[in-house]
This record gives sequence, C-alpha cells and structure tokens, in this order.
Amino acid sequence: MRSRCLSHLEEELTMIEAGIRQHRIRRAAATATVAAAFLGAGFVTSAHAGQVGHAAANTPTYGGSYSIRTGDAADCLDPQKTASGVSNEIDSYVFDPLLSIDKKGHYVGNLAPKYSVADGGKRLTFRLRQNVRFSNGDPLTASDVKFTFDRALNPATASPVAASQLAAIGATKVVNKYTVELDLKTPNRPLLTNLAGSYTGILDSKWMRAHADSTCNKPVGSGPYMIRSAGAAFSDVVLVANKRHNFGPSWVTNKGVPYITTVHFKAITSDATAISELLSGGVDYTTIPGTQLSRVRGKSSLVLHKLRSQSVTFVEFNAAKPPFNDPQVRKAFAEVINRKNIVQAALGGLGQPINGPLAPGIPFYDKSASKYMPKYNLSAASKIITAKHATGPYTYLTVGIPDLSTQAEILQQAAGQAGMQLNIVTKSGVGDFVSAAAKGDFDVLSLSATYTDPDILYLLLDSSQGGGKGLNWTGVTDLTLDSLLQQGRTTLAKKKIGAIYAKAQVQINKDLYFVGVVAPTGILAIRSTIKGYHVDAAGASAIQDMYIKTK
Repeated sequence: MRSRCLSHLEEELTMIEAGIRQHRIRRAAATATVAAAFLGAGFVTSAHAGQVGHAAANTPTYGGSYSIRTGDAADCLDPQKTASGVSNEIDSYVFDPLLSIDKKGHYVGNLAPKYSVADGGKRLTFRLRQNVRFSNGDPLTASDVKFTFDRALNPATASPVAASQLAAIGATKVVNKYTVELDLKTPNRPLLTNLAGSYTGILDSKWMRAHADSTCNKPVGSGPYMIRSAGAAFSDVVLVANKRHNFGPSWVTNKGVPYITTVHFKAITSDATAISELLSGGVDYTTIPGTQLSRVRGKSSLVLHKLRSQSVTFVEFNAAKPPFNDPQVRKAFAEVINRKNIVQAALGGLGQPINGPLAPGIPFYDKSASKYMPKYNLSAASKIITAKHATGPYTYLTVGIPDLSTQAEILQQAAGQAGMQLNIVTKSGVGDFVSAAAKGDFDVLSLSATYTDPDILYLLLDSSQGGGKGLNWTGVTDLTLDSLLQQGRTTLAKKKIGAIYAKAQVQINKDLYFVGVVAPTGILAIRSTIKGYHVDAAGASAIQDMYIKTK
C-alpha cells in the first residue's frame, strides 16, 4: 500500500506536469532548440490530435517510414553525455525511462509498472517489468538501473543534464533482480518528472562497459526504436523498429513493436529549406516558424497541430569579468532589448515577449516579477554605457538556429545604437555552444531552453551547476538564489512552492545575470498519411501508435 507521502507527492508533481509541452524536442531538459505552441484558429490542438487521427484512420498496419526535421544536428546519442534537445528527441525513441505521464498528468509506470514512496518521501522503490530486453537481446534488470544512475552521478561522466536531474539520489540499491530502491538525500519534488524523461533512460550496462570509449554513436536502449546509423556529425540519424519491444505505458494503445518501421531524423538549419522539403515530400514532420506559416496553410497533405509552449529564449551574462560584473552595465543591456521587435522579426509573430526567467506556460510563473525588469530604453542604456565606458567590443555567443541568429543581429544593432559593440560568435551546434559557454568564452550569450517545470531555474542558475559542472555559465555564486531554488526542489506544499518561485523570479530579475526575452510559439506539421498521433499531458507523442495510412 502506498504511503500518504506518495499520494501527496504525486498530487503536487501531477500539478507541476499539468501544463507541459514537448515537441521533442520531446522532453527537453535544459538547453534545447525552440519548442512550439500556436493558439490561432484553424489548427488541430495537441489534445485533440489523437482523436482526430484515430477517427479518420484505417486499421493500423506495420511498415513504412517517415522523416523528422530537426533544426540542428545532435551532438551525442548517449543521454548522459548531451544537453542537446535534438539528441534528447532522438533518445526518446531509443531509451525507456522508469515512468511515464498519462493524458491526465498522472505518473504511471513505464519500465517500472509499480513504485512506492516511504520514509517521508526519501525512499522510492521501483518494481521493474520482468520480460524486457534491450534491442540487442540483453535482459534489462535492476542492475542496469543502478548502473545508469550511478554513472550519471559519477563526476567522471561529466553529465550536463542527467546528473542534475538525478542529483537528489544519495544511493541506488538493487533489492533483487527486478526491484531497485532510490535513497534520496531529501524529498525532491521534480524527481518523478525527471524519471519520466529520456535523459534518465535506462542504459544497457553490459553494452556500455564494452563500448566505454564510443557511447555517443549507437548506444543500446530498450525503447521502441534502435539506431541503425548516425551519419556524419549526426546530420542524418536513422532508427528502425526494435523487434523486441513488448510493452508500453497505460496511455499508449500499442503495447508492442511500433507500427512504422523506420524513422529518419534530418538536420536542416534553414527554415525555408525545411519547409520546401516538407512540401516536396522530403520531410514529413516538422515545426513551422511564423516566417513560413503562409506556405503551409490550407495544404491538404498536411495536418497542423497546436503545441503548448514552455520555451524561453534568454540572454545571459558572464558576470565573472568586466564589464558585466557591474549590475548597471547588465541593466543597460537589458534596456536595449526590444522584445516586440524580436517577436516579429525573429519569430514571425509566433511568440510573446516575456519579462522574467520563466515562460508563462510553466507552473508557478509569476507575472508580477516583470515589474523588476528594466524596460526598453535606448537613451537610458546609452547614458550608462558611456558613463561605464562599456563600449566593447564584447563577444556575443549564440547557436546557428535561425530565430536565435536573428535575435543576435537585432540585439547587436540595438546595442550598437546605444554605443556598445558586440561581435557575434555563432556555434554550429548546441554541443559546441555548451563547450564554449562552459569555458567562459563569451561576454553575452543567448539560447532557448525548454522544460516542463520551474526547476529549470536550478539547472540554469544554481551555483552547483557552474564551473563546467552543469548549465550555469554566469560565473556567479548567489547564496540567496541558491537557497530559494533548492527549497523549490524539496518543498511539496503547493502554496509554499508558489511563494518560493515568486521570490526566485523577483531575485533573478533584480540581479539581471539572466534575462528572459521571448517565449517562442509555433505549430507542428505532420504529413496527413501519418495517423495515430496523440500526446500525453506532457506533450510527448505516443510514437508506438503512429502508423502510415495505406490506400
């Protein structure tokens, strides 16, 4: 029988999950490319997409293939070695986590159909399915779970996301062949969320040990698909159905091998090129930026789905060195940001300005924190820049994704008008970007992050995530903010959580180490011959249920 603590924990965590999205960049954790959500008329919503697809569909048949466009190439397919949203998207097809989230936002079993909580929320026990095998035939047992979590938490692994997501675990213990126990340092509110994502997908310990020097290319998982080829620099990743897959969470209809045989991930940086590929049949599944929306409206060969947005595009400063160690210079930069202009020029109107560190779709977003964010004011910025002799040139680091590149150019021009010179350095992929940011090779950077929980602030700004250990590149140790973010992880009472994150958002806006800019929105286009698309409450698609409609 589950303890009262379990029901309380599930209640609060279910509430956290209730507003989630995930284009998968299916459950992007920390650094990811932009997610999508469009609330205009004439589109099928994510909540309805599965109903529409099933109603119009034939009986599912096996076979066929489809291609997914990604705006960037993956950097590594080992889920513990990447912070890339594209890598995480691909990994969600290949690896199974312990838990899943159903259509009502409840935590349900995936690899672990049963679990319990005890000791005031500090001990979690998971009972695994007993007939699961990895795609290469190796059996999946509790020893693989222990290996996975121990490896993620080992500093030698240098895991940029998984280590942070599992940081609350003090010890992983094998109770028996199919039972594993997690002993937590403290109760941890986001942990169940993290255990339902592919960053914490379970690894084949036997394979990983045998291929310790080459885990990025073709790692082995137990998920619906397996990696057939990774292509040069991961620009073309091809997956094939895992014939050994024999289960699925409760909200997925197909409990076995996925219907569609092959899934092809294609990295296409140019939005215009990607939509041309979509219209010509070279791509079957992609998000649609606002600048390309008119090209796909009314096309009977496509179904457009609304997706919830929980992305935030942000600017971050290297406050470990002049001039951005000066709060007045950070304020001046914040004052050159014309958010409405960025929404129109960079996002084609599909987005909204934000004046804080969280997107409005994330639980515990606090609109009142926006009053502490400096408003657009080039004249005021110019006076500060002149007085502080902060004229540059300074390095502006970003990644080669169209909307981020355009945003960088807009801010470069605005800063120049205020008297500050910025030199834009564009990295070709998220992996290269993260490497440069971790080394401190920047003065200002911008990126988009997609996450389902305000715990994203811990991953991006807690001091424990700095110094190359995680995704905090500000160079700052802020004990007050650390305390708030750590309380946000360990507190379970809803009202207290809200108050904690309200204070954190105000603190972040006052400090200005991290400045929210826009919340991108968009839509997802899927070829009309692909049926069975539906999502859970987190926006993750039921990839096993998708199939190709035959004539």
